[in-house]
Amino acid sequence: MNTENFKNVLKDLRIEKGVKQKEVAERCDVSPQCISQLELGTRSPTGSTLIALAEYFNCSVDYLLGRSDDYAGSKSEPNFFKSELSKTEKELLSAFRALPNDLKAHLVDYAKKLTDLYKAQKR
Repeated sequence: MNTENFKNVLKDLRIEKGVKQKEVAERCDVSPQCISQLELGTRSPTGSTLIALAEYFNCSVDYLLGRSDDYAGSKSEPNFFKSELSKTEKELLSAFRALPNDLKAHLVDYAKKLTDLYKAQKR
């Protein structure tokens, strides 16, 4: 793995998103030291960390690794950002993906409750 590409891509994505290393670490279930070491190139990411980072930044693992210039990934990867989703749906999905798993579960529960409430009001 080319750690030079990875560390630069990771740092650029974090700065572009305007977040601190601590926030990325919390959302990806790793320590802030891990993110710092990844950005310095003194540590290589595990597979699970790569996946978590790709989900957080809503990009492909290949993009993170510098193996592709295609931010969203190849056509063989699932791509939920196709034209059939509205802008609001894309924003919601992106925000959902950036959450840690425990908060994702809370959000799904809340969405189900809102849906049930809406259905009950329409009757």
